[in-house]
Amino acid sequence: MTDILKRWLADDVGLRVDAVEKDFANGYLLGQLFHQHGMLPDFDKFEDNRTPDSMVNNYTRLQPTFSRLGIKFDTRTANSLMREEPGVAVRLLYSVKQNLGQVHKDVQKFQNSGRLGKELGASVPVTRNLLDAQQYRTQKEKYESTGHRFFEDTMRRKQDNPNMLMESMHLRKFTEEQYKQERRANRGLSEEQAQYKAQQAAFRKSLQTTMSAGRTEKSKKLQHDDAVHAAILKRKEEIEREELRVELALSEKSQRKKLEELNHASLDVAHGIDAFEINMKRLVKGDSGDDQYVPPPPGAVGATTSPMEHMNHMRTLATSPAQMLEGTAAYMAGVKAQRGEDLATKKEREARRRRMVVEQQEAAARTERNAQAEALVAALARQSNEEQRLAGRLWQLRQEKEVMRENRVLREQQYQERREKDWEETLRRELELHRSLKEQYETEAKLEMDAWRAAQQAHADAKARKHAQMCEEIAWQVVMIAERAAQYRETTGAMVPIHEYRRWLAMFKAGDVTLGAPVIKSSEEDQQTLGIDPALAKAAAEDYMECVGEFERPEDKGGPIGSNAHLGKAVADLADACRHKIAPGDLPQLDFPLRLAIVGAPFSGKTLMAQELSRRFKIRLLDPEALVAEAIKAAEAYRATLPAPTQQPTIPEGAEGGEEGGEQASGPAVPPPPPLAELGLRAQAALAEGSDVPDEVLVALVVNGMQESATWTPPPELDAKGKPKPPPKPAKGAPPPEPVKPQGFVVDGFPRTEYQSELLERALTGLNLDEEKEVVAAASRLAPPPLEAVPQTERLLRSGLDAVIVLGLSDEDAALKRALGRRLDPQTGRIYHLEFDPPEPKDPGLAARLQMVKDPANDAVQVQRRLMAYQREAGSLDSWLKRFNKLRRPVEGFAPVKDVVTSVTDVATSILRAKQASTSAQASAEAAHRAKGAAEKAQEFAELARAHAEAAARELLAAKKAELAAQALLTDPKAKNPDPGATEVLKAQSAAKCAEQLKVCKAAANDAAGYAERAAEAAKAAAEARDRALESLGDAEVSASAEAEAKAFADDAEKARQGAADAAGKSEVAKSAAEVAAAQAEKFATVESLAPDAKVELAPPAPDPAAEAAAAAAAAALAAPAQPVLIPGPLAGALLEEWRGIESSYLEGLTLGLANITEEHGLCTSHFEDVRRKFRALLERKDTRPALVSKFQQGFNAVDVDARKLKETQGELVLRAEELREQLWALCDKKMEDAEAERARVAADSFVADHSALLAQYFTGLAQVELDRFASSVNFARGYVNARYGQLKAPAPGEEAAPEEEPLVAPDLTAPGVPPELKDKLDEKSKTAMQFPAPVTALAPKAAGLATALKVVLATAANVAASLNPAAEDPKKAGKKPTTPSKGAKGKGKGGEEDSTPKVDPKITAAIQQELQEAVNREVDILQARALLLAERAAVGLEAVASAAQLTHARLGEWVRARYQAECSAVAALEKVVKEAAMSGLPLPHDLRLEDDGLVVDQGAVLVPGAPELPPPVPVERQPPASLLSSGQLAKLGSMFSAIAPNGFVKLADAAQLMCGCITDSILPGGWKGTSIVQMQAALRAYDPMHTGYVDWREVVCSLLAAAFPLIMQSSCADMADQVDMLSEADADKDGYLTEAQWSSVELWFQYKMFAPGAEADLEGEYALVDQEERKVKYDSALALKQVLWDMFALPLPAGDGLCQLDFKAVLLYLCPDRDMFTGIKKAFSVASNSIASNARVTAEQLLKAAYPLGTETGKDIHRVPLDLAAVEDIVKTVYTSRGGAAEGTPSVTAEQVMYSAGGEKLMAHLLHRYQWKDAYTASKLV
Repeated sequence: MTDILKRWLADDVGLRVDAVEKDFANGYLLGQLFHQHGMLPDFDKFEDNRTPDSMVNNYTRLQPTFSRLGIKFDTRTANSLMREEPGVAVRLLYSVKQNLGQVHKDVQKFQNSGRLGKELGASVPVTRNLLDAQQYRTQKEKYESTGHRFFEDTMRRKQDNPNMLMESMHLRKFTEEQYKQERRANRGLSEEQAQYKAQQAAFRKSLQTTMSAGRTEKSKKLQHDDAVHAAILKRKEEIEREELRVELALSEKSQRKKLEELNHASLDVAHGIDAFEINMKRLVKGDSGDDQYVPPPPGAVGATTSPMEHMNHMRTLATSPAQMLEGTAAYMAGVKAQRGEDLATKKEREARRRRMVVEQQEAAARTERNAQAEALVAALARQSNEEQRLAGRLWQLRQEKEVMRENRVLREQQYQERREKDWEETLRRELELHRSLKEQYETEAKLEMDAWRAAQQAHADAKARKHAQMCEEIAWQVVMIAERAAQYRETTGAMVPIHEYRRWLAMFKAGDVTLGAPVIKSSEEDQQTLGIDPALAKAAAEDYMECVGEFERPEDKGGPIGSNAHLGKAVADLADACRHKIAPGDLPQLDFPLRLAIVGAPFSGKTLMAQELSRRFKIRLLDPEALVAEAIKAAEAYRATLPAPTQQPTIPEGAEGGEEGGEQASGPAVPPPPPLAELGLRAQAALAEGSDVPDEVLVALVVNGMQESATWTPPPELDAKGKPKPPPKPAKGAPPPEPVKPQGFVVDGFPRTEYQSELLERALTGLNLDEEKEVVAAASRLAPPPLEAVPQTERLLRSGLDAVIVLGLSDEDAALKRALGRRLDPQTGRIYHLEFDPPEPKDPGLAARLQMVKDPANDAVQVQRRLMAYQREAGSLDSWLKRFNKLRRPVEGFAPVKDVVTSVTDVATSILRAKQASTSAQASAEAAHRAKGAAEKAQEFAELARAHAEAAARELLAAKKAELAAQALLTDPKAKNPDPGATEVLKAQSAAKCAEQLKVCKAAANDAAGYAERAAEAAKAAAEARDRALESLGDAEVSASAEAEAKAFADDAEKARQGAADAAGKSEVAKSAAEVAAAQAEKFATVESLAPDAKVELAPPAPDPAAEAAAAAAAAALAAPAQPVLIPGPLAGALLEEWRGIESSYLEGLTLGLANITEEHGLCTSHFEDVRRKFRALLERKDTRPALVSKFQQGFNAVDVDARKLKETQGELVLRAEELREQLWALCDKKMEDAEAERARVAADSFVADHSALLAQYFTGLAQVELDRFASSVNFARGYVNARYGQLKAPAPGEEAAPEEEPLVAPDLTAPGVPPELKDKLDEKSKTAMQFPAPVTALAPKAAGLATALKVVLATAANVAASLNPAAEDPKKAGKKPTTPSKGAKGKGKGGEEDSTPKVDPKITAAIQQELQEAVNREVDILQARALLLAERAAVGLEAVASAAQLTHARLGEWVRARYQAECSAVAALEKVVKEAAMSGLPLPHDLRLEDDGLVVDQGAVLVPGAPELPPPVPVERQPPASLLSSGQLAKLGSMFSAIAPNGFVKLADAAQLMCGCITDSILPGGWKGTSIVQMQAALRAYDPMHTGYVDWREVVCSLLAAAFPLIMQSSCADMADQVDMLSEADADKDGYLTEAQWSSVELWFQYKMFAPGAEADLEGEYALVDQEERKVKYDSALALKQVLWDMFALPLPAGDGLCQLDFKAVLLYLCPDRDMFTGIKKAFSVASNSIASNARVTAEQLLKAAYPLGTETGKDIHRVPLDLAAVEDIVKTVYTSRGGAAEGTPSVTAEQVMYSAGGEKLMAHLLHRYQWKDAYTASKLV
């Protein structure tokens, strides 16, 4: 293998290697090998030398690469490589070669990963695996980084001393020699084992040969017996057939005989009847004839009687007719029954006869055929000998053929029976495998679900604890707020102001447990700590601006001040002009019938539902992972097109500095990547960094896929064989089929988070709520914009998708089951589910082929993480989707698949119906518009017909007048020489013209009627179209987009209907007018005379709305004011920045001023509280009273007991008490005088005056802020209005700027004096003096400067208002025009030159003046209201400071008086107690102290000592029965064994002698007395199953311990596994050993089971308190037993410092023996594997641990360890393989498998002996 690796390194890699172990020892060549394969980017940091640091560096950098390749590489391997151990480097290189070859194969498969690749069996692309691996990168990165860091730390720790490596290298030859000797010894041992195994194999082979020979002989005998048995059966069948034939013949013969007998009997009966009748006749009439008389014989009765008597006598003898009838009927019934039986018998006989005949015929035919054959054979035999021979051969062949046929039939029957049995057995095994798989899956699912529920419960418990802690903190904070409120009210005597409550609330929301610093601060603290939070100051400014809270204005004073709506609209217009807007053309056009997305819980069926929708509705399935893979493939293709030096293109968005750009610019031109390739490059870069693909890239890829859906064609349908169906052939002459229109798309599992959904909506519809929130946040607070100018962020949104189907998660267990129950059939590729889609049980071999689905997302831990991630993101995503109109469509994902498919397809179908309804509404709107056009056209024609009719009527009237005039000429006698012919002609022409015009008029009237009818029909059609559109609107309510479109179309149809109705009405008016004209024409056509002034009376003309609207518009244009113009963008931006500066300055000044005022209030309150605190400390300061009392008490108790009873002594003691009282009262008087002096000093302090002045100064600053805002707002309004009407423009290049008006400047309120222009208004003696409000004038006595400042503010507002509206100040000037020329008017300037300024339109000037006046007047009102508000709040603040000072002074006086009274009362009480003790003659038993202002009698401090208490009783262990040992006896026995055999094994004789000595020393109980050494040896021999002469004394003591404490053997497998978990948690270093403190901290099962509920020692029982008192003195035997186990198993540490440690698993294994040996083995398996299952599986190491709990080293010397790890591994592997275990899995076995295996007899025998509990006491008595 070494030569192969060297050739591979030399030929394929290019590395020349001489000695593999030496060359690869430092890891440099390994790094070079990986670097050449592109798998080690940091190869430049490798070092090619053999120092320890270099080796550690190299191997630390190699470890991640080995991990990615799946090669096990740990610190042990690295140390072996560095020590140049033989074979290690070769094995590692071989693994590297194999894995690199597999990687190259995967890459080649990936290059053919298309259809050809799939046909060739290519795997999934690498990029897909990368995406799958990166899906949960956080945990994976954490695990890999932790493993890498652990590897490096271990390497560093092992290589701290560089000399160790050098030393190991020098000692390598000795180590190699050791290895050689060990290998030689192992080889000898293996040869012995091989020889032993060969002997066993030979013996087994001889046995197998003997058994096979026996089986062969037995099979031959069975075949012979089967043949004999078959011949016997055949002969028996022939005999039975012959017997049946004979039996049938005899039966037929007996039947015939029976029939003959019946016939004879019937004939006899008939003859008897006939004879009877003849005898009767003979008796009656005689034998001779009818009339012959037969005399009776002599002696008869009737011989002497008359004939009548004889007749009567005969009648009495004859039978009665009734009896004869009955007898006859009975006889006939019997005859008929006999006849029926005969017929049935005859039929049966006939059937038998026919069957017999048939059989006889067949037999005759067979006999005839045989006879013919025999005759033929005889004939042939007679012909020739050859023919005879051939005939014999033919007969023989026929017989053989018959035998063969029978044998073949028999064999086929046997084969069929065998096949049926095999099939049944196969099905049974398959069913058993299915059941086993199902049980395994259910067990695993149950465990995972329990783990999931436990994790959820732990999460819920943690959350509940967190909430409980938070609620507790909140409760304490609420209490603290209440305390602060009470303290504030006590200090100030007023309610807590809103700003203080706001500060407390901010501290409360921030979770400050202490609620920050105390609300009442000490004046000695740093003043910076009194600063106000900017957020709180801003909130105070908000209250001030909105007039709420402490700045609230009642309605009688005008209510809230409000803002300037004019400026608000102006600022909103400027902001809208400067805001960037997205054009509709920049958004993707996705006009598809279906635009769907499916999201939901893991394993809820998203992909299956998406595939079903794609298949049913022919829409494209968009998988984000597939889109990422396509983008990466496009990036790879783009990278392949780049020049050779430029293989790593830069990503446009991630371009670095200019240096790289310069280098690229100097090289060849690099074409920009296509959009898809650019996204792929970004995705590749993110994956290469180990992170997820950015959400922006995913959204861009999904949107790109949506756009590409327009050119996507669905795949062809497949037939039953899986082949694509050919397209249907078009009929001859039919037009070609139309191309398939794109139907839309469905996105699978995207978006997963709220942020992804926001990005997707932003890309589809331009929706950007963040930008809208920024617009709302950036809106002016000083001049709020109108409601319609601010985006409504809480509105109902409209999505770019039709629906997002949300597959719900109602059952989290189902997700785990779906993940864990999936199985793959590698032959067919189909994935089954053991519960929801189980495999077919009648498919043999399917269950054995099934494999777990190897998917990272299929892991139970990953499923749980995905579920938790979904739970974290589901709430926010669901809330986001609910904000859209009819977008979210919830579907229960864990319902049956058919129901889920139905629900999902219903959603898509309803959307399609809604889109069709929208299309129908559009068609209805178009139809309505066509009807409207037809109605308007008909109206136009009707108007023309009306005009024609009216014109024809006028022409007829003129013609009629001409006709009558001509007729008058003919009849007028006064006419001079008229021309009769001309007159007649004229008359005739006039009449003809009248007739013609009448005809034209009637025709026009008819046309108008027809057009009116058409217009009415068109209006009706428009109304019907409108109704159809409204109906479609109802059907389109399912989809938000379809509903909006349908509503728009319905509104459009309604407008068209209204237009059509108007046109129809006008057509009707025209029709009526035409009919009136026709009536007038007909009237004038028939009249004979007309008045000279006759005229046609027509209908009034119809109003023309268009003409009227045009006229009104023209008039309005003449009278309308000037229209504003669009402000240019730069100018609008400048104005907006100017306003923002004004607002920022105002808010900053306002916030600072209010913060200062709040801070000042806090300082005042803190000062008064500090005064109170210091005064209280003064009152509570320490004095000499306690010392006086203590000294007095010592002297009082020092009096002798006998002297105390004397009257003189008692009087002396009373006198001393009175003297003590006087001294104490004198001290109280002195303290009161000092307190009064301090109170007077506080009252004389100047704090109130100083801070009142400072507070007034802060309010003056607020007034200055308001005045500055007013001036700036007026200037801004002037500039905005001029810009709005085009009078404020930026100068052109080279042109001077136009002179601006002088801006308004606010006076400085902090300057001394009053501005000159305002003196007249503030001077009370002036005629133009202003009348100021009462709140302002009331401030003069308290704060004169503040009052003057507010008056200046009000006067400035009045001046500005007067300058804009002179008529308001002087009514006389109202009618005068201003003499000052307006801006832009022509005139003469200096020097008489004519002004060249262009003339301004007067309308513009008037508009500017009007808008500016409205805006400024509102600002004046606001300023005046703000000034009054400041005056009111200043008065309140000053009054609060003064009242707080007064309240504090009064409270101090109350404290002084109360303190003095309390202290004097305490002294009086002390005197009373002392006098009572003195008069009673007793000492003072308790300490008396004057603490604070009261008397304390400390009963805990006893001055006279009492009697001592008795010590508690010592607990004593209860003595067990005579045969059992107590815990003390077990401890002594264990210590004695440990002294003579520390390693655990002691000679059998020594053990027996020691125990007999313990009997003598009374260490063993009395029941053991009389036991001899022989009996003891016989009893202990049960602990030596291998007859080595040694016993494990720990096993002996543990068996005695289990006998004394039965609870030990009552443990279950689950108890033992739980105990392992508890002890493992106590194991801090996880090495399997515990210290004494750790061992004592864990409660074992026999401790807590002793006090189980309902037990005798249950502390929760009826007598809990009594039992608890008893337990105080009760001996804790379980604890003592635990100490015994520590003393038995504790081993000293190797360090030798006196500390011990204990192998807790070994202890538990020694406690596993049970009366049922198999139960003990199961418990041992549970301990070794740490599994609660009763059939726990163990590996070879765990099994070895169960067999030898304390290891195999101690028992090797005495041959107590027949098996080593290799032997146990062979056993486990053999059993695991025979049970169908997977080859790639870790071999493990259960107790049952080891017990019933052929190779584990020795091991199982050892386990049975160890874990079978042995009763040593009983065994000793049985000998």
